Amino acid sequence: RDWSSDVCSSDLQDTAAGQVLADAKGHTVYVYNCNDDAWDQLACDHPDTPQAYRFAICGAGDPVKCEQTFPYVLAPKDAKTDNPVWGTMDIDLKTGHRAGPGQADALHVWTYRDRPVFTFVGDKPGELNGHSWGEFQGQRNGYKAFFLRDDYFQNAN
Repeated sequence: RDWSSDVCSSDLQDTAAGQVLADAKGHTVYVYNCNDDAWDQLACDHPDTPQAYRFAICGAGDPVKCEQTFPYVLAPKDAKTDNPVWGTMDIDLKTGHRAGPGQADALHVWTYRDRPVFTFVGDKPGELNGHSWGEFQGQRNGYKAFFLRDDYFQNAN
């Protein structure tokens, strides 16, 4: 199998906080976490759910600014995976939702557990400046680096 264009194949990046997954250019990969601030506390981090919280966190409500701040990790159009954890999907950039079949302006992006993954505009390879970007340091609604190993906060045990 050729993993050369796959986010899963990228080198691990050592950071001050531990090892993180990086895209093909060496930039830290982020996942977005969100729970709706309502009585039912439903998850709002999937592209089939409303994207208002994510757009507020990364772009002050503007989807274009959001894409500039936390760009999706793009996947080659023919990229496919054979596992249930990593995958790809087409995203409508204007809405943040899953794109319709054959939508011409859709972005083909990598996903982790059926949710897109992102990089951060303020990172150089080996940095994680977008980590904890959001409400309550990203714990409730925000972006977290995709840690693979954390030697510094004793989460690797």
